[in-house]
Amino acid sequence: MEIVQREKLIIYLKNMKHERQIRKYGHIVSTNKTHKYVAMYVEQQQIDQIVQNLMKLKYVTKVVGSPYKTIKKVYEKEKYEF
Repeated sequence: MEIVQREKLIIYLKNMKHERQIRKYGHIVSTNKTHKYVAMYVEQQQIDQIVQNLMKLKYVTKVVGSPYKTIKKVYEKEKYEF
């Protein structure tokens, strides 16, 4: 079995009723009705094509990639700690 590399996208919508139509692009992990966004995982190989298709939809306001890759994951010991 091969492990498929996935990446998280955060998709902001005009109205949450369009959540169903977005399901075909990837696996929805969470939704937020107050801020009107959907967090989903998509395959890393197809991410450019999926983002282009999502931006063409009239009910999508913006698509943001997950900041996980840019977050510092290894912390050095601070000078003031003993």
